[in-house]
Amino acid sequence: MPHLKRLAAPPHLKIHVKEHVFTVAPTPGPHPKEECIPLLLILREYLGYAERAEEAKKIIKMGKVYVDGRVVKDYKFPVGLMDVVSIPETGEVYRVLPIYRKGLSLIEIPKEEVGIKLGKIIRKMHVPNGWLQITLHDGRNILFKNVDDFARSIKTQNTLKITIPSQTILDYIVLEEEAYGLIIRGPKQGLHGRIVEIRRDVIYPDKPTVKLSGTQIGEVSTILEYIMVVGREKPEITLPKESS
Repeated sequence: MPHLKRLAAPPHLKIHVKEHVFTVAPTPGPHPKEECIPLLLILREYLGYAERAEEAKKIIKMGKVYVDGRVVKDYKFPVGLMDVVSIPETGEVYRVLPIYRKGLSLIEIPKEEVGIKLGKIIRKMHVPNGWLQITLHDGRNILFKNVDDFARSIKTQNTLKITIPSQTILDYIVLEEEAYGLIIRGPKQGLHGRIVEIRRDVIYPDKPTVKLSGTQIGEVSTILEYIMVVGREKPEITLPKESS
């Protein structure tokens, strides 16, 4: 994917659609092209560290930008939901999160959060040697060589709190009523609040809905697939407070 026309670019990207014909196309990676921000755009458009693409490329090639605790030198690298972007030389730390009515954006977070990440569990499967593999929303795989009771209890739709880049599991958060949820897709993307009800409709039993209270616009409902649980009584990470 060498080029991407600006008119066809995802609407959450902070670019001027008519200023130029093309923009940076993300390389295949941990996030879909519709749900990511190329690293070059983060430096140039979001953080303002460069005015031209060549300047941003030079900064990235010098290894000054970290994503999830690792140096990334690919200026097309797709940075997506929950990824932590840090610049050690300036001490800045950001997390990619959805903002209501704005889509994915960078949220500045405390330095204490630079080494933690939340991952929604999207797949659980057995692999050769009898190991158990858990796949998170960012393509990250976690292997359990010794399948114990904890590993067996892990279910999809729930969330793992891990360290980055070592992937040590710190906590396992279950998507249930009274937990704290964040809407990560759909027209209500970016809203977050306490889960007050999980309901399975008689007509569409395979499309359960979730109701959230205390969001930026009050009580809302969405489908279960669009929800990511981010804490129990309160969120485990800093979340955006903007509502428009």
